[in-house]
Amino acid sequence: MQEKKYRLKDIQDKIDRDKTTLIRWEKEGLIPKAKRDSRGWRYYTQEEVGRIVNNILTTDYFRKASSNQTA
Repeated sequence: MQEKKYRLKDIQDKIDRDKTTLIRWEKEGLIPKAKRDSRGWRYYTQEEVGRIVNNILTTDYFRKASSNQTA
């Protein structure tokens, strides 16, 4: 059985952030680099989604990283 693939939309629905924010965090190394499917679309495993969502919702790190860029 194939493992379920989660898209950026699945993450953004859980954390109320825009897709471009998630892509920027990926480029900055704040979240793991997504795997790509045959179409080139990003996807994550359930475990990766859990870690990403947990880190974003339970730490100030992402708010501080985002506010430093606007300062």
